[in-house]
Amino acid sequence: MRNNKKQFLIFLLFPMIFLGYKAHACKGKTDGSLHGYVTDAVTKKPLPGVVVSAIIPGTNNFREVLTDSDGYFHFPPLPVTPVTVQFDKKGYQGIKKPGIQIKDKATIKLNVEFLPEGVDAEDTEERESENSEYPLLRMLQSN
Repeated sequence: MRNNKKQFLIFLLFPMIFLGYKAHACKGKTDGSLHGYVTDAVTKKPLPGVVVSAIIPGTNNFREVLTDSDGYFHFPPLPVTPVTVQFDKKGYQGIKKPGIQIKDKATIKLNVEFLPEGVDAEDTEERESENSEYPLLRMLQSN
């Protein structure tokens, strides 16, 4: 009699599991990938420990990852939908990138330069223009 109950239970559960899988597969939506690097905008060095959040607008769904010692982050597969990607780290200005479209079976690479608090974007542009010849000079000196 116990075997009959087990068989009956399996008989009832199998179609529900199969139909649930079929419904998910029929949606036509698979997952995409999002990864990239975060660097300091002034020093151009990688930033570890940045909290990177992928937020699905209009919902309470989000995922968070941290950058590693190389400033690299990678999300597990995300649903195919536009997401807002947010970057936060103490001592740095937060960044919010809305409308990043996660595409079907595609990998999106997003590299970000993070500004320290109290530094303007114009300040870093001026420094870059002042030092733009430095790599060229260093290259010439090494020959």
